Formats: sequence, structure tokens, C-alpha cells
Amino acid sequence: MPLEHDVALDEENAVTHPDPGQILLYAGTKSVPELLVPYGFCAFTCRAGGLAGNHVITLDNDSSSLSSLGHTLIYEGAQPLILRLADGGE
Repeated sequence: MPLEHDVALDEENAVTHPDPGQILLYAGTKSVPELLVPYGFCAFTCRAGGLAGNHVITLDNDSSSLSSLGHTLIYEGAQPLILRLADGGE
């Protein structure tokens, strides 16, 4: 689905090697924005070299469910994503 608005986002505490559950937002320069959801060791790169994304969310789930999600995405493709704040969270 094409974006209706450009995302203008400067790097802020940008990360290239996130831990499992540290979701990164990459606004891109000539590409579409991306969310990176690492579920194991991860180096955020592309064919042209290393990338860095802003750490915007940390998931409080155990890594086994993240690993399961990662394998589902690899073998079944894109999946719906719903993010909710935890009760009492900010």
C-alpha cells in the first residue's frame, strides 16, 4: 500500500545491531519506510552497506514467540500487525 505522506525522520539514537524485540523505524532516503523486528542476532544492512534505524518500541515478550513470528514471516510472507499499549503503560 503506498504511503500518503512522506516520513521525515532524523536519526535519533540510531541502532545498527538491535537486540531481539527492539523494533527499529527506518525512514529511508529513497526507499519506503520500514519497521525492523529482530528475533535473533541482527545486523541491519542493505546491498549498499550498513543501515541504522531509530529504536522506537521494545517488545516485552519472550524470544521464543518472536522467533516463531520471524519464521512465519520468512515462509508465509507479510502478516497483519497490531500494536497496543500495555495497561498502565506510557
